Amino acid sequence: MQLASPHAGRTAAVGPHGLVLPLHQIGPGAASLVGRKAFRLGRLIHAGYRVPSGFCVTARAVSPGDEARLSEAEAEAILTAWRSSGFRAAAVRSSATEEDDEDASWAGVFPTVLPVKDENGLLAAIELCLRALHGSDAMRYRMASARQRRAPGMAVLVHELVEADAAGILFTANPVTGSADEMVVNVVPGLGEPLAAGRVTGDSFVLDRDGRIKTATLSTKNAMLTADGEVMLCAQRRDQPALTPALLARLSQLAAGIERTFGRPQDIEFAVLGDEIHFLQARPITGAVSRDAPEAVEAYIDAERDRLGARIDELRRAGRLTGRDAVFSNGNVGELLPTPTPMSFALFREIFTGVGGAVVRGRRRLGYELADDAAVALLEIVCGQPRFNLEIDAGTFSAGLPLEIDELLDDVAADPGRANYPEFGLYRQYLSLEESIALFGLAEGRRRHVHMRRFRQAMIDNARAILAEFPIGQETAFRRSLKACRSLIAATDATPTAELIDAFHAAVSRLKHESCAFFVTVARLGFYFADLVRGRMERLLGDGALATPLLQGLEGSRITEQGLDLGRLAEGRISRTEFLEAYGHMAFNELELTSPRLAETPEALDRLLADLTRSGRRPDEDFSQLCEARSEAEAGLRRHLPHSATHDEEAGNLFVDLELAQALLPLRETVKYYFAAEYAVIRTVLKTLNRRLEWSEDDIFHLRPDEIESAFAHRAKMNEIVARRRQERRIAKMLASQRRIPAVIFASRLEAIGAWPEASAFCGLTGAPVAPGVAVGRVRLLDEGGFEAGCADLQGDEIIVARSASLGLAPAFRVASGLVIEVGGVLAHAACQARESGIPAVVLANATAILRDGMMIRIDGDAGSIELLDGA
Repeated sequence: MQLASPHAGRTAAVGPHGLVLPLHQIGPGAASLVGRKAFRLGRLIHAGYRVPSGFCVTARAVSPGDEARLSEAEAEAILTAWRSSGFRAAAVRSSATEEDDEDASWAGVFPTVLPVKDENGLLAAIELCLRALHGSDAMRYRMASARQRRAPGMAVLVHELVEADAAGILFTANPVTGSADEMVVNVVPGLGEPLAAGRVTGDSFVLDRDGRIKTATLSTKNAMLTADGEVMLCAQRRDQPALTPALLARLSQLAAGIERTFGRPQDIEFAVLGDEIHFLQARPITGAVSRDAPEAVEAYIDAERDRLGARIDELRRAGRLTGRDAVFSNGNVGELLPTPTPMSFALFREIFTGVGGAVVRGRRRLGYELADDAAVALLEIVCGQPRFNLEIDAGTFSAGLPLEIDELLDDVAADPGRANYPEFGLYRQYLSLEESIALFGLAEGRRRHVHMRRFRQAMIDNARAILAEFPIGQETAFRRSLKACRSLIAATDATPTAELIDAFHAAVSRLKHESCAFFVTVARLGFYFADLVRGRMERLLGDGALATPLLQGLEGSRITEQGLDLGRLAEGRISRTEFLEAYGHMAFNELELTSPRLAETPEALDRLLADLTRSGRRPDEDFSQLCEARSEAEAGLRRHLPHSATHDEEAGNLFVDLELAQALLPLRETVKYYFAAEYAVIRTVLKTLNRRLEWSEDDIFHLRPDEIESAFAHRAKMNEIVARRRQERRIAKMLASQRRIPAVIFASRLEAIGAWPEASAFCGLTGAPVAPGVAVGRVRLLDEGGFEAGCADLQGDEIIVARSASLGLAPAFRVASGLVIEVGGVLAHAACQARESGIPAVVLANATAILRDGMMIRIDGDAGSIELLDGA
């Protein structure tokens, strides 16, 4: 049931530059202009619901600071709209661009002023709302709710004050029990402001979905607020229900319709005047128990266990899994995509492991024998956390030798940590003759050794060809692509929807068949030769870890250059425009599409510059010292290598492998720098489509790529899918924070999924060393969005502690004194950049649960140890 809009025939003046916009003229894509509160009311008006007349002072023309003041022209435009409105009294309310969001309502943070009856009061109320954007309450809310984006824009809503007989709040799902079968109504006589402000309790009703009263809790109501002030109630009215059963039933029917309009449970403010019900606000319910109620969480976990078990059975029947067990590891995929949105994971899987995808194309170029669908079953999502299938992964390293999968599984069962970056140590890509004979016998051992030598020579030839060709061929193409990406981003708003969808699919295709395939080739080469260096150091000097100092201070990485350019920007040697032109497409996690790009969050750059200045560090000097240390390590290696005919051949091979590893590892980061620009295009296209769908921020990222067209054709259905996936992702993030998803999952132990970690798991503070050095400092805990918010005010003595760290966090390493991450390996991007920044780094399972913000610790990046200081 819907009501005709009362706005027909009403007009309001529209000021210069779109300063003032009537509510009934708010259309699709206007959320960033009018804020979420006004935007949602505009949708209700167009859907036929009764909303008070009004206008919006938009965020486009007003850019307030801490002392917001309207200019004379702005004030005159607003007053013109006020005079034409004919309002006897109005309510003035904030309408911030992040307000009333799915995950953060900002309820009570920004002001509502009522009643407003004259022009001076109107202007004062608007300026109050604008100033609140930068007030202490807003800042505290952003900190408490981990809002990593820039401060929201602020529009101001001015609507006619409904001189209500009763007003209140309705939740279309029970916010206490989480039940979707119940609605809850809180209502008071008169205006609803005292109820919203928490000064009175009001009457409370629990309704079923048909509007019948299940329970009623009445309060004593001594007074009611009106447009003319507080009015005392007579004795008879004090104990009467504020709404009749008939009005409650009508209200519930309308609220159910509003819920369908927005596709998820709603928190609705209403006012009743006579028989008319007016809607003042509709926003998603935040903090609902249903999102993480124990029974819902356990049901989710059970379903995930069953789904993964069924998937394993399916792969066995298809002959893709042959080992006695099946292993799923977070490896580097957990570093790249911690708790990804559905769109981000689906894109990553399609690009890298889809039929004929980047993994297959990139490794075929190097001689690996792979069918088009060899990697299709590589990636799984388990309780929202990405995992790779170890047996499928090992198969993608097939270079003509049999795969001893059960031996690999036994190694991982004995030490699950070996499934982290298994290509670096677990998979046998090269063995000496002696090692090969010892493992496989004389004849088979010799055959395998000869095959491995031939394969290594082919890898050397491929590596040298790529390194010679890249500067004059591939990098030139990447630079053209980077320029084209910037043009695409600039043109998205003016591009028709069908063309935008085509641009999205074209960008995915380029990533899958070109840039990411090349990335896989370079990464495989870099890891291959780095592993050879480690093995030869083990054989020659008895310690493979001695390879680490040889793989730092490496030139040729655009990510390292980003850190150096940050120092140059701080010193005024390059401009801010030049910096953002080069690195504006980068993000804290460029593979997570909800992560804002640096160009979208200029205040993040301001914080990095401020942090760097406070730290007193000079990135170029730090990097020069690392280069010198690497050169000294190489010279020392040459002096200490044993001499014999056998050793001399091994040493010669070592330096060939080392030279190639030192060139290819930074090239891997450079290629990722370039393909991150395509990801920036995809993000911009999706955000534009999201606005055209009139969805809440980030809704579209809860779809999958093949569902985009359906979102326009079947919005209501896709809204329901988005709401369900949002809830599942909230549960997944909670389970991740509780450390209830093992880093390595065994098919034989699926009950470990969702199990609470034992207390003993948090006692040891010995991890894996990935970047050398020792540092003492205070812990700075970062969540997944820490690049924009958590790195603020780094002093230079903090040790960053995070679940994972992608390349976007690298500039902060130039300020921090150390790094502890839960996921990664010695060749992970974070480890490489920690070494380039000259700070120690350790991988420690459950680090963010063990270490607390502000705790004083000592980390040893050579030994992998962490010591708690000051009685912590």
